[in-house]
Formats: sequence, C-alpha cells, structure tokens
Amino acid sequence: MNPLRRLHDLAGVLVRDVGRYRRALARSGPGFRSDPRGWISLSNRIERLVSDEGLPGVRCDWTWGSALHAPGVLPGLSRQLMRAALAEWPIEFANRPGLVAETPKVSFIFAHSGRDRLTQLVLTIRSIYAQREVPCEVVVVDQSPMPLLAALPVPLTYRHLTKEAGAPEWQKTLAFNVGARLAKGSILVFHDGDVCVPTAYARELVESIDGRGFAAASLQRFLFYLDPSDTRRCEDSDGFDAGITPGSVAQNWKGGTIAITRDGFQAIGGFDERFTGWTGEDVEFFDRCLALRHCRNGYLPFVHLWHPPQPSKSGLQRERNLAFFQNVMTEPRAERIQRLRQGQ
Repeated sequence: MNPLRRLHDLAGVLVRDVGRYRRALARSGPGFRSDPRGWISLSNRIERLVSDEGLPGVRCDWTWGSALHAPGVLPGLSRQLMRAALAEWPIEFANRPGLVAETPKVSFIFAHSGRDRLTQLVLTIRSIYAQREVPCEVVVVDQSPMPLLAALPVPLTYRHLTKEAGAPEWQKTLAFNVGARLAKGSILVFHDGDVCVPTAYARELVESIDGRGFAAASLQRFLFYLDPSDTRRCEDSDGFDAGITPGSVAQNWKGGTIAITRDGFQAIGGFDERFTGWTGEDVEFFDRCLALRHCRNGYLPFVHLWHPPQPSKSGLQRERNLAFFQNVMTEPRAERIQRLRQGQ
C-alpha cells in the first residue's frame, strides 16, 4: 500500500475508531453477553446495525459482507476483538461428542472433497464435538477420489459419492442435499469444513428455532480469519489462546453456516443442484431462506482456519460461475422455490 495512504488510514483509525473500539470492548466479557453496546456493536463507520427488540444480537442492514477496516490497520484491535468475543462464547475442541443420543437434535452437515483441507475439517468437527447441552451429530458427504472415513474422528455419519465420468469436480449443493437425507436431527446446519464454532452454538440454534419460533437462523456476527501459523497452533490444542491475532475480521457473510428446520428445508426446495464449483450457491440458498421466518441477528463469533486459496474461486471458471449465479438470481424467489419443490 502507498505509504501516504497507510498514514491516512492510521490517522483515521486513531482519531475515529480506537475510542469506540475501547468503549465497546469495555462492555465485553461473560457478564455482558450479547450486550448490544459490546463487541457485537462494532462495524465500519459507514455501516449501520439494526437491533430487534426481544432478540439478542444485531442485524447487518446491508446486502453484502464486509471486512472490518480498523483491525486491518491496527492488528491489536483484531486480537482484542477476538479475545473479547471468545471470552463470552468460547471455542473448544473435543475428540468425541460430549452428548450422544439415538436421535440427535442438531445435525451438522459437511460437503467435502480431497485431502487439502482435511486438517481443517477434523478441527471443525472437533469443535462440534465440544457442543454442550444439546445432542448433535456430524454428517460428512465426501467427494474425494478415495474414501476418507478412516482419517475422520468418530462417531459420525459418512457417505462417499463416486464421481461419474464427465461429472463436475465439485458439487457442494448435491452433497448438502444428500447429507440432509442422511441426517436425523430436526435442525439441519449446513456448515463449511474450515469454520470452528463456539461451544454454545447448537444450544443457541435450538433457542432461536424451538424457543423463538424461527424456521431458519444465521447467528454469526464475526468471522475471524487465521493465518497459517495460528492455524497450526490450534491443531494440538483444546481451544484458542489469547495471543492469536486474526489476519482479518469479516461480518455479514451469507455462507459458512446456516441452520434450518427439516420442514423448512423441504419447503424451500433444498439446495439448487445446478450450481457446481464455487460462487453463489450459499447466497442463493440464504435468499430462499428469507421466505421463511429467518433469524438474522448475529451475536456469535466463528473462526476460519487458513488453507490455500481454491483455484476455482478465481479466473475464468469463477467468472462463469458468477454469471450463472447472477442469472439465477434474476428469477423471483417464489418461482425458484416452486421449481425446486417440483423437482423433489
């Protein structure tokens, strides 16, 4: 970055951001859980958050996700923000589920392929095994060339999808639909295999859906992106230590994790299997979830484990996938739902 630009950004953060970050972080900790003036209230200066009376958290009243600017200029703010968030909503790892039930309440469903992100998937599953109070299950639908069940922690439900000749390399939407059919829980969570969850995530989903009557829930407030070294530090640990400094902090993202009742999933037609590769499939599904009573108040932190960029997320293939997504979104939501339901 241009040195003058860096100086300009630093001056702006020191004058206009540091004070509000300090005030918000001072109202953070276990005693301030979900405080609307605490860490969850932080956003970029041009953005505005919405609070819904009677619900914890805040809603981002803008279409697309964004990265917090101030922590990108002063990394210490990133570290302090993550520390405050995880003090209220810790993320831990376990080698086996804490609660096991014949009929789990919440099913976490993963679409996976290959060994490149296997370490991240295992860590993410271990964060789900650390869930408290709510019996959960893990469902992995794997599109790797060879089955990877032996490399995954157990117990879990596993299905290996063999690829037919000429089939696309990556069919996340197909894998999610298969996972939904395999799942036993009444609440389905479609989750990325590189995003670790707080120990209370399942409990908060049950409270939002069963307790408050929502059919879908997106409770994420911030996503903390780790670098390679901090990701490696987590592999043999029981949680995240206070010295970790996220490389960036994202908010208002539509993918990564979304929960929906089984009935709601069927009502909106499941995932659209015309999507292949990456780009748009999560956003399109999120958009159809808005046809339901969808809780979008965010107050939970999540941590994104580092991995090399996916090649298909750039270049010509991404441009084609993006064009397909944009074309799909020109179809009204109700018509997309009707078309997908007819194909069920």
